[in-house]
Amino acid sequence: MPASTLNTVTTRNRLLASGHRVVIKHGLRSLTIREVAAGANANLGSFVYHFGTRDAFVEELIERWYAPLLVRVSKVAAEDGRPMGRLRSAILQLVDFSVDNDVFMGRILMAAADNDKPACDFVKSLAGRHPRILLQLVAAAQADGALLDDDPMQVLCFLLASVALPRLVAAAWQGPSLFGKQLSSALSHIARDRDRMAQRLDWAMRAVARGEL
Repeated sequence: MPASTLNTVTTRNRLLASGHRVVIKHGLRSLTIREVAAGANANLGSFVYHFGTRDAFVEELIERWYAPLLVRVSKVAAEDGRPMGRLRSAILQLVDFSVDNDVFMGRILMAAADNDKPACDFVKSLAGRHPRILLQLVAAAQADGALLDDDPMQVLCFLLASVALPRLVAAAWQGPSLFGKQLSSALSHIARDRDRMAQRLDWAMRAVARGEL
């Protein structure tokens, strides 16, 4: 690769890495072109050259962050094996990704709630991405006779709630401790522990399964 091309790629990656750090530290709504460029040891002209606008930069930043999840879920969905097993594996990919990226994910959701355009556009686009794949796996497991014959969205919501709802409750309890530090700490631990999350998912899958898993 020519040195000029390598420098261009390196600068672009430095800007994206700087943007990720800014989002983690301050939130997406607080991200500015100047701070991103300073964090990447680049000038404003370089930022404009690579991305043009703040919104274009944030869009690429989010897509770069999200892409590995879609790849992992798509790969699991395309594997051989019974749909029920592939559904479990795909949801666990989502669990693992959320455990590793909970702060960044939360920043995006907060920005979307605050009408930040790139964040809003991303959240609106999700229906046709990994949730669509999960719904297809639910429908396939139902056709295979392994899952209850109900609305696939209803089934998927029940399964996802088993891993996600405790984390939402734990996050809500991180403010003033209404229930005491001991209870809040215990909930936070089981809500975020990967093995506990997998256990809750298995319980939920047994609840909606037909026959043996």
